[in-house]
Amino acid sequence: MIKEWKSCKKGDEFCPVSFKKYGFLFWTIFMLCGIAAIAVNYVFDSPLLLGLYGYPVVLLSLMRVRNSVLVVLGGILLGSLLLTRTPDALHLSVIAAYAILMVIVRRVVWVSSRNYNEKNEQEDLLLNTVLSLAKTIDAKDPYTAYHSSNVANYAKKIAKEMGLSNREIDSIYLAGLIHDIGKIGMPDSILQKEGRLTEEEYAIMKKHPEEGYKIIKDIQRLQELGITDMVLYHHERPDGKGYPHALTGANIPIGARILGVADAYDAMTTNRSYRQKLAIETAANEITRNIGTQFDPIAANTLIEILVLEGKIQKEEKSMLSTTFSVAN
Repeated sequence: MIKEWKSCKKGDEFCPVSFKKYGFLFWTIFMLCGIAAIAVNYVFDSPLLLGLYGYPVVLLSLMRVRNSVLVVLGGILLGSLLLTRTPDALHLSVIAAYAILMVIVRRVVWVSSRNYNEKNEQEDLLLNTVLSLAKTIDAKDPYTAYHSSNVANYAKKIAKEMGLSNREIDSIYLAGLIHDIGKIGMPDSILQKEGRLTEEEYAIMKKHPEEGYKIIKDIQRLQELGITDMVLYHHERPDGKGYPHALTGANIPIGARILGVADAYDAMTTNRSYRQKLAIETAANEITRNIGTQFDPIAANTLIEILVLEGKIQKEEKSMLSTTFSVAN
């Protein structure tokens, strides 16, 4: 989980002025601006040209360097004003003004960076809390132990086989881990009931996607990654008979469609309080039979391909499943 979370955040730097991203470009611009400012003021004697020093001063203040390095480079840059002209009140006041500007910009960058890092730490803490709650859900019901982890792993395999980007794959995996977080508020009498749910109980259970969404909707990073929508819509169906909003087809986020297939497959192939687990072949047949109605065609067929590749069903069985699907449609 930690690896996927860091991967989703990778490359999102607070300040691009470092060698990690565009730093080489910024350092080059800084050097060119500094050299140009020094050269122009050496050749021409005009107070207006002292404004050229503003560019390298601000760029240097934004650089991700130690304060000692900042002082040395700043001293060299501003000290050049004393080398090109005889020191006077104007040059000394300009040096002082630029030194103050450098301190102000540096302070703004430091405060912004601190707030950014604190925000990331809070997001990490919130995610760990949410994941702990998700694990609590599985622990409450021995029949669904490891369900969230299983769904996350199946969904990750499907997403990878479908050729989605690494960021999308990791996001879908994380969504799988917390897709049932809304069940934390469901009564134990419903979660652990030995037997099928009544209509009233099922109506309560159907609220868990919305309850889960409410829990995580304020975590900005999860919103940006689309994880909040995956949790909200993982029980939607292509035919519009899903819940909570009866979305259809492509209106359902791809991550939610993948989770829907992974969730159903794990539910069928693990023991439940009201029935024993189904054989993999039976579960695969059920998924194939409901392609286009309950399950997204691409995600469902990809899962079947994975089961073949892993040797859990044979190619001949896959052909029979495909034939069954063709006849049914």
